[in-house]
Amino acid sequence: MFWARLLGQFLAVIIGVCGLAGTAGAQSGPQLTMDSVNVRQEGVVGFSTLALGTEVRTDFAPPRFLVGQTEDQSFRLYVDVDSIQQLRFNAFTFTAYLANAKDAKAAASKFQVTGNPTGSFRDAPVRVSFHVKNGGSTVAGDILMPVYNAAKTDLLAAEKRVDPVYVSVSGATPFDVAVANGADTLPVAVTDVAVTPSCLKCWSRVSSPVSDKAAVTIEPGTTTNLPLTILPNSIPALLQGALIIKSDVPHDTFAITVTYHTVPGGADRKAKILATLRFGPGLLGIALALFGGVALGLAARYLLTGRLGNENERALHAILGAVVFALIAEFIGILMVSYGNSKLIVFGLDIDPRQLFPAFILAMLVSGGSAVVAWSKGLFGKTA
Repeated sequence: MFWARLLGQFLAVIIGVCGLAGTAGAQSGPQLTMDSVNVRQEGVVGFSTLALGTEVRTDFAPPRFLVGQTEDQSFRLYVDVDSIQQLRFNAFTFTAYLANAKDAKAAASKFQVTGNPTGSFRDAPVRVSFHVKNGGSTVAGDILMPVYNAAKTDLLAAEKRVDPVYVSVSGATPFDVAVANGADTLPVAVTDVAVTPSCLKCWSRVSSPVSDKAAVTIEPGTTTNLPLTILPNSIPALLQGALIIKSDVPHDTFAITVTYHTVPGGADRKAKILATLRFGPGLLGIALALFGGVALGLAARYLLTGRLGNENERALHAILGAVVFALIAEFIGILMVSYGNSKLIVFGLDIDPRQLFPAFILAMLVSGGSAVVAWSKGLFGKTA
């Protein structure tokens, strides 16, 4: 028992001496503390530092390293942006180096810094104050660096569109999604744009060139269009919108998921955007609908009045006049719906002349003249 007690006391002394030596060694270099920072009165970030020893390096070149300096210019603080990592519980960490500004060849003290945000601020660049204790003196400095808040998710804002986007079924159509990055924030890199249509059979291809290797960067305070290439499946798309003739009712809706992160070091986030679309038959489809409507209108006029045009009007002149006036009516109707706040109302119905069925009806009524219009009104009056 005596020898066991003596051995235990000896080991305790050795461990104590080693501990004192380790503490002295850890405190022999400069010590770093970073002050809490208030981010636009919306939240606070507190910092804790852990000394990792020293490292001999002189390659603190931007843009990988952000640099700050003490007021007496004796120390420089370098933040390695490539080391930024997002942690659980809304914290983030990075590696920082404290170097002697007057001796570039001296070993730099290495620290692991952890930021703990509270509040609802967005990821943003802020100026953080720090203190360096070296021996018996303490000096202050500051550095401009990014801070993060994973709890705030709406970093991007989508441009709202009141009316559905018009898409021709005759070929591929470029489609842009406008998103804005707010001012006083960090740049945002968009790495993926995924689209889920409501009508899956209406599309042959919906794709975006945006990817990790071809990311789109949105600077603070700017708006950028994210490109999509969309190719409708002609017949299903036309059938989808065949009976939806009102100009403000969509034929399909895109659920768009935008994956992005702040630069540098931000966590991946997802923004959900809805976009509405209407299908159009293209110029060939509109032309076929117009000529079909003219033919039917002239035939109905002949059956009702016994002639194609006015009294003593030649048939060729009547046919050419019907085609020309149908084209003019269609052109004016498209201008009214596409570029103005007007609506095209036919028999109390708000119709879109860019669709097959409304274009056909419009051409039929114009070419048929007053006889067909009066007959149609009488028919609708009887069925009302």
